Amino acid sequence: MPRILVAYLREDRVGPYVDALAAAGLDRSEVVRVTPAHADSAHLDQLAGGADGLLLTGGADVDTRLYGEEPNPEAHLDAPVRERDQMERELLDRARRQGIPVFAICRGHQMLNVFLGGSLFQDLALQAERGGHDCFIEDGYALDHRAHEVAATDAGHPFAARLRELGNPLPVNSRHHQAVRRPGSGMVVTALAPDGVIEATALEHPGWWVRSVQWHPENLTADPAHRALFADFLAAARQHAEARHHAGARRKKGAR
Repeated sequence: MPRILVAYLREDRVGPYVDALAAAGLDRSEVVRVTPAHADSAHLDQLAGGADGLLLTGGADVDTRLYGEEPNPEAHLDAPVRERDQMERELLDRARRQGIPVFAICRGHQMLNVFLGGSLFQDLALQAERGGHDCFIEDGYALDHRAHEVAATDAGHPFAARLRELGNPLPVNSRHHQAVRRPGSGMVVTALAPDGVIEATALEHPGWWVRSVQWHPENLTADPAHRALFADFLAAARQHAEARHHAGARRKKGAR
């Protein structure tokens, strides 16, 4: 069974992500929760060394300075949580070096692209004239409210093909005021909202399985299409677990 790191900040928000992994077939005992409170480099090294997948969750805005911009005074920005930003960047760095599969959701989707050199719209309504794109819990919407549809692009990446298979267009929920503006290096745009907002990306790299979505599939796992996103992530994690096990066995044999 693969071991999955789940990076998050708030205890009251992490439950649906763990539930979604369980719904896709993961034993809950294989979930390792990672928060900034326990994120020193030595501990992250230890965690990554035994990990087979990294799940980046939703949350507050990514610090604008990480993509080379000063905060726009007219944008409605959350206060930076730099310890979380730093933790997730360190986890992504270890995942890249070790080829650990990554599935990134909402803020995670944005952080992943920023980590790889991309940028964000600080505020969609302000910068992209897409004020009707989002729905917010504060406005009375349920977590599983389908706010709009996304359509897979014609990119040749397997994730675009998978999204076309799952439903094209695919109704999704939407809780964000930022979005990926410039995808990270090597990232392929695999789905778009009707207004052109980037809704899904994937890495064009044969040795590192990386997928990200802007919506919240953890709230939609009653729908097989959204549950499949977690199942695909776990399938990649199982492959990594098998490779890690075989590599460990070879090291033990060589040490004799």
